[in-house]
Order: sequence, then structure tokens, then C-alpha cells
Amino acid sequence: MNPRVLAYKIIRDRKEAAEETARLCREELLSDPVYRDLDSRCRKLCFEIARLGSQNKDTSNLKSEYSELCKQREIRMKELGKTPDDLTAKYHCPICRDTGVTDSGDCVCLKELVYRLIREDVSIPGNGMTPQEVLSSESATDPDHVALYKLLSRYVANYPEVKNIYLLTGAVGVGKSFAAGTVASALSREGYSVLFLGANKLNDMFLQYHLADLQAKSAIFRPLLEAEFMVIDDLGAETLLKNVTANYLYTLLTSREYPTMITTNLAEKELRNRYTDRIFSRLMDVNNSKVLRITGPDLRITKGK
Repeated sequence: MNPRVLAYKIIRDRKEAAEETARLCREELLSDPVYRDLDSRCRKLCFEIARLGSQNKDTSNLKSEYSELCKQREIRMKELGKTPDDLTAKYHCPICRDTGVTDSGDCVCLKELVYRLIREDVSIPGNGMTPQEVLSSESATDPDHVALYKLLSRYVANYPEVKNIYLLTGAVGVGKSFAAGTVASALSREGYSVLFLGANKLNDMFLQYHLADLQAKSAIFRPLLEAEFMVIDDLGAETLLKNVTANYLYTLLTSREYPTMITTNLAEKELRNRYTDRIFSRLMDVNNSKVLRITGPDLRITKGK
């Protein structure tokens, strides 16, 4: 199921469950004759006070009686093991009351749920560490990696005032994915919406978008555009699909307003040959992008020794 459609369903189910719980509580209370009588009298008095008030008549005596009845009703409620709070639906999101939308558009709860559904089968490299934590733990011992994590620490500190595209290139095993993962973890801790997608996963979403009905297309692509930080990991590992991969990658890179970090094993010539001049130009545009060429030992081989 489309992650956005599934997110709406989950949120709708939350709303229905919260309201059903409150409704059942009220039904249970009303099954008690004493509570039912007090509640009925409270409601009638409330209506009468409103009616007489609209006629500018004195309702002070009725208000006193109403107040006393409400106290008796609450006492009876407690005797039955309930509180007034139990009659109110406990929405998962107090902002949108589990509707998924606000006056300004999608609620943050909907966006976060969509991101979680997209990335739930993705393991973010980096062991949950931030660039600064890598430096503090002395996990980066090679001089090149120390310099890299200092730069990535500044990237996090300056975010979102950074280049729109950061391209991490280098040989297999030098730690590109791990480095990008530490940035994703750091920004996620700071409250930014983060997507970390392998190139294969992203390519699957492109294909899903390509084959979807017109009405469903926006819901598939929107999370890719709205995530406040996105990592495309191992670009070049995916299968090139005609009229899909390069086309939608270009659309994504030119349409995203938020920063994107990309890791790849491909050299510049290989990137140009694989993804056309349009995408290569976007990736290498000095006004829009920064290329970090990571060197150093193959960490996976080193760790194995």
C-alpha cells in the first residue's frame, strides 16, 4: 500500500479508536441509574440556563443548582471508577485531533508517520552516532576521516544553511554510508524530518510512481520532496530503468527545496555516462553542490583484521 494512504488509514483508525473508547465509557456510566439521572438533570438545567440567559433573565439560582448537580455527578462517576477525563477522546496527536490535517496543510504527525513507513525497512548506518560523537569517541583515527567528520560536524551545526546537494564519493568501504548516517542521526535528533534511502529503494519508489494512477502519483512522490533532509545511499547500485530512473532522479534533484546528501562509488566520468549530462551537471554545479571525495583505508577490511 502507498505509504501516504497507509498513514492516513493508521491515523483514521487512531481517531476512531480514541472516540470509541470515550463513547463506550459514557455508555457504561449511563448504564448506572444514579449517574444517568444526575446527567440528565445536568443537561436539562444547562439547556434551561442557556434559554433564560438568551432572554436576559436571572439564572443565578439555576447556576448554583447546576453546579451542585455537576459535583454530585462527578462524585458518582468516581464511585464507578471513572473520571471526567475518561469521557474525552484521547487523540494520539493533539494538534490535528487525529485527522492528519491542519489549517495550514498536512499535520506533522502525518508527515512523520509517512517517513517512518517509508524507512521502516531501512537500516541507517552510523550506529546512531552523530559526527561529533564519532570524533569524541575517537572512532575516526585516519587523518582523512578525522577531517571528514569535522566537516560533517560543521555541516550539522550550519544546517539548513548548507549546499543543496552534498555528494560523498570514494572507493568501496571508505565509510561513505556510515558518514551520511551520522548526519541523518544528528539532524533527526534535532527534530528534522529525515529520509535515508538506498538507491534501490528509491528506484522502486520511482517505478511505483511511474506505474501509479494519476491521482496516486502525488502521494508517492511528496514525501521525497518534503523530507527536510534526505540521503540517497549508494547511487549507481540500482538497476537503470528506461524512462524511470534518470528521469525521476533529475526531477527529484531539481524539485527538492531541502538539502540532499548522496553517496556513490562511481567516479565522475561514470556518473556522467550513467545518468546523462543533465544530472551530472546538477551534481557538480559549484553553486548548488559540494563534492566530498573520501579517501583512506577500506574500513571493512581494516575492521576484519
